[in-house]
Amino acid sequence: MVCWVSFSGAKILKICVNTKFFCNCWDICVIFSTFAGEMRRIKWILLLIGLCVQLAMHSQSIVMEAAIEDILEDIYNQLSEEDEILQEDVQEQLMNIAANPINLNNTNADELAELMFLSDEQIDAILMYQYEHGFKDIYELQLIYCLKDYEIRNLLPFVEVKGDRLEAKGKDIYFREVFHYAKHEMTLRMDARNIEDFEGDPMYGKLRYRFNYQNRVMAGVTIGRTPGATWENINYGGFIELRDMGPMKRIVAGNYQAHFGYGLVIGSPFKRGKTAYIQSTATTDEGLKKFGSVGDSYNYFHGVGATARVSSWADVSAFYSLRKGKEDAWNHVVGVNATGRWNRLKVGITAVETIEATSLQFKERSQASYSLEVKGRDVIGVMGVNARWNMSKVDIWGEVATSHGNKWGMGVITGVRYRPISDVNLLAIYRYYSPEFDNVYANSLCSWSRMKDEHGGYLGVEYNRLKNWQLSAFGDVWKSGFETMAQADFIPQKDYRMHTRFRVKRKDKKDTYSLRWNMVYEFGQWKMKTQADGNMVQAEGAWTYGWSVLQDVEYRFSEVPVVLQFRAQAFDAQEWNNRVYIYENDVLYAYAIPFVYGLGGRFWLNARYKINDTFSLYLRASETIYQYAWAIEHDKKSTRTDVHALLRIKL
Repeated sequence: MVCWVSFSGAKILKICVNTKFFCNCWDICVIFSTFAGEMRRIKWILLLIGLCVQLAMHSQSIVMEAAIEDILEDIYNQLSEEDEILQEDVQEQLMNIAANPINLNNTNADELAELMFLSDEQIDAILMYQYEHGFKDIYELQLIYCLKDYEIRNLLPFVEVKGDRLEAKGKDIYFREVFHYAKHEMTLRMDARNIEDFEGDPMYGKLRYRFNYQNRVMAGVTIGRTPGATWENINYGGFIELRDMGPMKRIVAGNYQAHFGYGLVIGSPFKRGKTAYIQSTATTDEGLKKFGSVGDSYNYFHGVGATARVSSWADVSAFYSLRKGKEDAWNHVVGVNATGRWNRLKVGITAVETIEATSLQFKERSQASYSLEVKGRDVIGVMGVNARWNMSKVDIWGEVATSHGNKWGMGVITGVRYRPISDVNLLAIYRYYSPEFDNVYANSLCSWSRMKDEHGGYLGVEYNRLKNWQLSAFGDVWKSGFETMAQADFIPQKDYRMHTRFRVKRKDKKDTYSLRWNMVYEFGQWKMKTQADGNMVQAEGAWTYGWSVLQDVEYRFSEVPVVLQFRAQAFDAQEWNNRVYIYENDVLYAYAIPFVYGLGGRFWLNARYKINDTFSLYLRASETIYQYAWAIEHDKKSTRTDVHALLRIKL
């Protein structure tokens, strides 16, 4: 569809100044058409889009998408550069829940755990209120002691109150109804990345199809092509997920993820990391779930898995995966988990065995049958036990795991959360990962990319007794470094908030001091954000610095379903160690967390149009202008331009 776009940031800025900031959609088409030589392949498409947008009707779905993006931005801003970035599946998961809100009178821990910004303590508190009182109104969430105002605001788009409490869940499914009432969604995304200096074809493409019936029957197919690859060399994947099918709690096939316990045996690729918001530091048991992205990473499995309800207090899960890895090696993964719950106690046992075969061949046994012959293989097994015990003010959890390959290794993580009063929260975590602990699928609290050869302790505190203020801090020490962070959030009213964060880190024989301040303010249909970042790094006896200043402007039209987002950013980072990571909005089901270094400026413009109930269009253009040529990859160009386009079809 959209195949090629190339223009400069200077032209973008000149256009914005001389056209009263895109008065209407027809003007947009006229402006872009002036670049006939550069946009000859898509001029007619933009013209058609402009005509369609002029006929668009107002809808709240665009506003909902923006609200979900704000939640994702809040989550990411708490992470450091070592933590895992957000997957596109996270946004899709939240949007599916928003389309089918959770009934607070008819929910359980597994369902609430899909809202990854909720902690185990908060989930338990919601379920306890449901059991003791039942919800009459959604705003009764304010009565739950461990939910703060901003957390309730994040929660509201995904929950509702219907009927009496504890009604029966998991009604029978008739497949005639499934195919008749299911929702269908297709997205086509085309990007042109690093247009000026990409060696080869800079085009990125992705086609996605999703099938969803009440979040109980879900299926999807994704086809993607990375820049520089041939159109024949594409990535593809798919999944099927069934929920609440009689005794089967969940069934997954195709691409899926697994997260049991606290991540020592097997953990989700979405890692919260070390944050000052200690409620979200400990991971939540998510079990088996679909995976809709494609790529070459250890972040997902390919095969089948299922979770069955053995009794009212116990679940059993089993899964198998077969994926081709590096150098045509095949990875076989077999795993089982058993989890039991008794009142305030939860205990789980998980075992995973990985067989990496260097070659797989079919050996002829007879004319009618064949057997699989493995030549050269590495076997790694991991087994762990996790437990959690919560009381009114104390929450104790932990996991112990052992790995056996060439050598035996051990991993331990345990934590205690203590709430002496409702406005004070304390968290202490101890972790130990031996040098021999070898598990590529582990994902829990750590200071390095791999959970290996690490020994440390974490202590965090939250203080919310001051009116309109939220204060939090943590300190983390391991054998080769330390990290500490303190932050303050001032929220006097719904449409105004201010955030300040200071972080000190010693790692890799360098000391890093970083400061972030931002202010978000809304009035009417406008939303503004001003942010400043600065850092100082001492490495090998020399000090270097880096800073960034940005201004965001967002406008949501009231008459038509159009949202415009613009950012202007200036930065100066002397060295690679001074690079600055900042979250950016992107097209639907995408994320952008670029870093900047060198001296220069960065600009981007997002546009979202809901043409009608079926079609929606997302456009994004970004450009980075460098004063120093060495700051850009390959040392060739002083600018970098990216253009993204996505068409969404909902049926």
